[in-house]
Amino acid sequence: MGRSVTALLPSHPELTNLDIDIRQVQLLAALGELNNVSAAAARIGCSQSAASHALTKLRRKLGDPLFVRTSEGLRPTVYGLGLARAAQTALETLHEAVEGPRPFDAATSQRTFSVYMSDVGQTVFLPTLLAVLRSEAPNVRLRVSAIPPAQQAIPLESGEVDVAMGYFTTLTNGFRQRLLFRERYVCVTRADHPQFVQGMTLDAFRSVPHAVTTSSGVGHQSLERFLDSHQVRRRVTLAVPQFLVLPMVIASSDLMVIMPSQLGDAFAKLMPIRLMTPPVRIPSYDIRVYWHERFHEDPSNRWFRNLLVRLFQRAADTVAPPG
Repeated sequence: MGRSVTALLPSHPELTNLDIDIRQVQLLAALGELNNVSAAAARIGCSQSAASHALTKLRRKLGDPLFVRTSEGLRPTVYGLGLARAAQTALETLHEAVEGPRPFDAATSQRTFSVYMSDVGQTVFLPTLLAVLRSEAPNVRLRVSAIPPAQQAIPLESGEVDVAMGYFTTLTNGFRQRLLFRERYVCVTRADHPQFVQGMTLDAFRSVPHAVTTSSGVGHQSLERFLDSHQVRRRVTLAVPQFLVLPMVIASSDLMVIMPSQLGDAFAKLMPIRLMTPPVRIPSYDIRVYWHERFHEDPSNRWFRNLLVRLFQRAADTVAPPG
């Protein structure tokens, strides 16, 4: 954030209620460089008489001659020199602010990006994201935060968090978003589960013991409500806080868990588990990237969210349903 003009001016007793307009600041900066009223007037686009009048007002207001005539021409007093330099700095700061932020150079940036991700999102997104950052932005750092149960918007509004990835219902007013993909649920069991030799059936779904998570976000709360509304009863014998432990448990037990397909795909590459389509049509849900309107034009935020879209956006029909 650029400093104000008065914050850049040197300390002086008369500055307590200082009222210096932009033209006077321009004049001080020009006089400090040119040491000539006529040249300074031409530089800022006013007449010599107007510049002389403005300088007189400043001398009277500040109680200092500011610039005096010498054998070598007009020269600043000690206070005038400090004032001129401060005016030049103030104008440079203002010019930079008006021009806007500099382009973001991912290859050299040392910026830290902060992201909201659920435990599922961290498992699905981070391996790919970190690999690309290592290649394209090797000095960029990533800070991942768990999604808070309330007031999710405030850190995004302030800039404490740059983007949110996942399924959100609270990031509406003042937020922008891009769809990454439509996620669906799958049923996961161990690969050789005897109840599913012939595939998924509603009877088998109801008869086997289920594992569930207790704090995995809005989307999974909606899943529970959907199953209840369709009288799909489950025999729940295990409840854990997060999804990540469940594939290890499932691989060596008779339990079943309903989980997002992307998470199931990730764990199916590591352990002997089987993914199956649920016996009832569970609605899919959208995975999006969100950012606040305040940072829509910020070059670094734009680069990061565009990277996320490039890496993870896909058509919903590009992934075949599990067997």
